[in-house]
Amino acid sequence: MQPFGFYPLWFLKRVLLAVVIAVLFFSDSWAEWRFLPALDLEESYDSNIYLSSDNETSDFITRLSPELRLEDVSENRTFAASYIMNLYHFDRHDENNYIGHSADLSWDQRLSRNLSWHIMNTYSRSEEPLEDDPEYTGVRETRNMYTRNSVDTGFTYQFGREDRVTVSFLDTRLQNRDPDIEDDVEYGPRLDLEYWLNQRHGLLLGYSWSRIDYEHDPSYQIDETAVGYQWRWSPHTTLHLDYGLVLFSSKAPAGEEGDDYDVQSIAAGFDHDFGPLWTLTGAFGYFFYNPKESESSDGPVYNLTLGRSFARGSVTLSGEGGYRLDYSGAEAEGFTEYRGVSLSSTFSMSSRTELYTSASYMYEQAEEEGRTREEFWDVSLGMSYEISTWLTGVVELTQRERNSSEERNEYRDSLVLLRLRGTYEWR
Repeated sequence: MQPFGFYPLWFLKRVLLAVVIAVLFFSDSWAEWRFLPALDLEESYDSNIYLSSDNETSDFITRLSPELRLEDVSENRTFAASYIMNLYHFDRHDENNYIGHSADLSWDQRLSRNLSWHIMNTYSRSEEPLEDDPEYTGVRETRNMYTRNSVDTGFTYQFGREDRVTVSFLDTRLQNRDPDIEDDVEYGPRLDLEYWLNQRHGLLLGYSWSRIDYEHDPSYQIDETAVGYQWRWSPHTTLHLDYGLVLFSSKAPAGEEGDDYDVQSIAAGFDHDFGPLWTLTGAFGYFFYNPKESESSDGPVYNLTLGRSFARGSVTLSGEGGYRLDYSGAEAEGFTEYRGVSLSSTFSMSSRTELYTSASYMYEQAEEEGRTREEFWDVSLGMSYEISTWLTGVVELTQRERNSSEERNEYRDSLVLLRLRGTYEWR
């Protein structure tokens, strides 16, 4: 029997073969295809390779990453596919040496005047305690191999200039060798509808059903409904009102207690266009959390983003807060309240040199296991230099820290890296 949530090798080969055949079938001309090979060589120092709270272990890490990328944009198709192999070598602790993989596919194909089909797939195989995808915020306490594959495919029918309906299916699978983290499969359909009553007033409707199956624990089911109203108040300002409803149920065996609940939220927001130099978006509201077996609670829902572009760079300030449902991955904590703020900037010191910075803070409070609390800090400073048209060098410093109500989850980590990246474009 194959391990839970595992894509057998023969299945991956068939999927790859089907994609290649489909690309050849839909390709009218290869004249506009772009082939972009690249090679990264990175040397870094990590002060806490296990992200441990009481056993900090430092090491120098060399990463060599060959990359292949294929792109095509035509009247009826937008296609991009990439594959990266990451070869990691640890100087002091070579038992951690491993080969990681990542692959991405994005394909949007017009089938007729009004109908189009899309598929997006992301695959990663890694041993890093933190995942690159910001959607997964958990931290693994060991450097064990894990793989994650996410696919989203569906059809879009456009029945008006701005009116469209999309039906899609999502599937995400996690497999890992950490005995304390269960493999899981999350899957389900989704419907999105955008309809404009006239040029100024529009409606949005979204519905999704998803199920999460674990290797041993009971399954979960999540029904999400979202309804939105949009009003183009002026050529530069759009106002919107949004309502959301989440129904969560645990498929626990008979006689076992589940943690069923529902969450309702309502928020009002705006998008304002000041022109090419300024951007401003925001939304403010409230959510109401109603668990079946415990007391209800509520909290604010908000997001605000302010961006400023200038001749030699840009600055973006954003803040957000509300709730999210985290049931997939390392240390998944279920219903979690959060709030955070981030600041990022870029500055071109010359035509070849760019300086970039970022800082972020996130606070999380989970309902599971006595309302655990987490704080995350992350500060980065980097500089890139274009050595030639095909070769770029990067120097980057990062400091990150996690404070937690559970001491074993805390860590502090410093990263210093030097990177050379070479690229070549072939048509």
